[in-house]
Amino acid sequence: MKFPVSFRLQLATASLAAALVAGGCSMMAPKAERYVAPPVGSTWVQAQRNTGSYGSGTAQVPFKRGERMWQGKMMGTIESPQQIIVSAADGGWMAILSPEGKPLLSYDPPMNFSYPLVVGKTWTSSHRLTVIPKDQVVPFDATWKVEAYEDVTVPAGTFKAFKMSASSFGFQDMYWFVPELGIYAKQSLRRTDKSGYGPGTREVELVSQSIKK
Repeated sequence: MKFPVSFRLQLATASLAAALVAGGCSMMAPKAERYVAPPVGSTWVQAQRNTGSYGSGTAQVPFKRGERMWQGKMMGTIESPQQIIVSAADGGWMAILSPEGKPLLSYDPPMNFSYPLVVGKTWTSSHRLTVIPKDQVVPFDATWKVEAYEDVTVPAGTFKAFKMSASSFGFQDMYWFVPELGIYAKQSLRRTDKSGYGPGTREVELVSQSIKK
């Protein structure tokens, strides 16, 4: 059966349009436009394996998303039996407190990702770390790279995550960040001989989570 030329042209045009749409979807790079924090009250548990300056052995560590006043403003917190991280609305780390709430470290400016996150993006940020009990200020640079966007499987399940590397004065770390949850599914942390703490490693996996967006 022969179709009219006009019909064949319409069919070809429709096929081309469909191909372009499909191709455009497949070529669209995964992107996280901004940080979305876990709601207050969210909880999760991490399994940690430590060596060297991080300690020894394994542990399961519970975390909770909370709030507290910091420098006259209400800030978000990530609380565990090990420490309390004080963070801004955009996820930037402002300070680290002891489990009892005693200030230990502060960051100026806050430690944060450079959004949007896309595979291949790199950046370097400069900070001043204040060791509050000693009133000691340590300037440092942190260099980040978004290595990949991939499935990561941990005891809590399989998640889509940005695989990100980070390095700074004696630290060489890898993170699998799940933007949907606002937390890490997996971490591989390494302190080198240049670290003030001494060499050590910490391998972290998400065991369970109760985060409802």
